[in-house]
Amino acid sequence: MGHVDHGKTTLLDCLRHSRIVESEYGGITQHIGAFTLKEKDCEITFLDTPGHAAFAKMRERGAQSTDIVVLVVAADDGVNEQTIQSINYAKQANVPIVVAINKIDKANANAMQAKQSLVKHGILVDDLGGDVLCVEISALQNKNVDQLKEAILLQAEDMNLRSTWNGLVEGIVIESKIQSGIGKVCTMIVQRGTLVKGAALVAGTSWARVRAMRDEFGRELAKAVPSTPVVVAGWRESLPTPGERILQLENERRSQEVAQYRLKKETNKKIEQDWKTTEHRIEKERKEYLENRRKLLDAGYRTGSTLRLIVHKEQKYQKDTGNQNPCVRLMLKTDVDGTLEAILNVLDTYNSEEVELDLVKFDVGPPSESDIKLAKDLGVVLYCFNVQVPSGLKRIAEQLGVEINCFNVIYRLVEDLKNRLSNCLPEEVTFEQVGEGHVIKNFSVIVERKKQSIAGILIDWGTINKSDSVRVLRGTNVIFEGSIRSMRIGTQVVSSAGKNEEVGVAVSNEKVVFKEDDIVETYREVKVKKEISWNPPGF
Repeated sequence: MGHVDHGKTTLLDCLRHSRIVESEYGGITQHIGAFTLKEKDCEITFLDTPGHAAFAKMRERGAQSTDIVVLVVAADDGVNEQTIQSINYAKQANVPIVVAINKIDKANANAMQAKQSLVKHGILVDDLGGDVLCVEISALQNKNVDQLKEAILLQAEDMNLRSTWNGLVEGIVIESKIQSGIGKVCTMIVQRGTLVKGAALVAGTSWARVRAMRDEFGRELAKAVPSTPVVVAGWRESLPTPGERILQLENERRSQEVAQYRLKKETNKKIEQDWKTTEHRIEKERKEYLENRRKLLDAGYRTGSTLRLIVHKEQKYQKDTGNQNPCVRLMLKTDVDGTLEAILNVLDTYNSEEVELDLVKFDVGPPSESDIKLAKDLGVVLYCFNVQVPSGLKRIAEQLGVEINCFNVIYRLVEDLKNRLSNCLPEEVTFEQVGEGHVIKNFSVIVERKKQSIAGILIDWGTINKSDSVRVLRGTNVIFEGSIRSMRIGTQVVSSAGKNEEVGVAVSNEKVVFKEDDIVETYREVKVKKEISWNPPGF
């Protein structure tokens, strides 16, 4: 665990390399974010957690799912926001920490300063007299990584970690998704017992009969013992939620019964919460009605029907005028449940009242034809994250005029959404100064039997255009703001004049009397694109 860009992925790649080069499946991209490494007759299972702020829940689950947290801190950066968050999650889960001070190969690295920055967050490393093991490494150059593995094993030995291979299986869900050609699968860590094909499992409101098991390289497994990361296929009804406990039961029927009981309990709890919300709303509306009624009675209205009519009209007016903001409707499809949760957490921070954000549907797995048709009917934009859209569906979407946007970096998704929301805002009108001059002489002329002052202006910079807005200053006082009625150079009517030219200017208010040395500024109207006032944490 650790802050984004502190080198967690580089460290994991470095650790994986020692496993990949031994394997005939070398170089194959991993299917899951966990892998097992053999070290001195022991096996260490590593779990990866994202560093970005959006994935806080995944880091929290990572801390709860593990025996030891390896806290990666960059030697050139020290403690940062997600470092602190990772420390707090480890403390809450009562999981010991081993510190890896990474990037010691950098020219500006300061390992001691990085260690000292941990002290005020309750992490005192052994170098400073504490009991937290710490190793200085360069994951990029594979420097001291063996010492880090030794530190992990030493910490594990002190903890006297033990588990049994016998009895019913217990484990924890790390990730879940819908895999093409296989169906609902989940990545789990076995924590107790030995998992085999045909085992009946339950996780939350999901249940399964294990149809297939694969390791991180996609190889079939006959069994999975404690501490083994494994992809399990065979889940029914719904995807298991990451972080859920997995339990083995006697048979498939019993697993289904437990899942259905939990679902019923969950549904009843939701109904109870919805009822409390409804009761609160009814009570609030009743108070508003009584308050309106009191005001109307105080104003002299006495007839019940009149009161009801006025209250109804007020409510109708509020309903008609209360929601005039533009709206962006969105459908979200992601590869796995954890990613979906992370993006939903980002969207939950949306609090702008200028444009509404309506999340019509969100789900795990690639979009279907019914999703495309729903998007067409509701005027929805489809966002896909780390999922492939079949070419046939792309053609259907194009024919129906449905916009599909695919992303694999969360920054890009948020950036696109912010631009889309900003495009719904009306342009902001500002004024840009385009010219300036000073009055060298004041003329008086008769226009339509009215005396009007004409300013003889020498243009100091820029231009004066008849279409511009004009402001006249006398010292620090503004004596006129408005438009230009006419412009002349000599006897010739003009619409524009430039630097060092002398021009006669009449403004729209004939009562304005110019004086020598008055400053005349001209401004052009500029429309500026507004940006939505939404800045999710970490973006």
